[in-house]
Amino acid sequence: MHASTHLVAQGKIKLKPVTAADRHSMPHYEVAEDVDPLALLLAEREEDER
Repeated sequence: MHASTHLVAQGKIKLKPVTAADRHSMPHYEVAEDVDPLALLLAEREEDER
């Protein structure tokens, strides 16, 4: 199971309902197997000045 899938299953990440047509507008990240996807997202969030 992918780390992000695991986080969704645990309820740590909440996703809004989407259809297959919505997939093109969703962000997609290519992440190496030895990288923590959550750490990448949190680092990106820290850099965002919003």
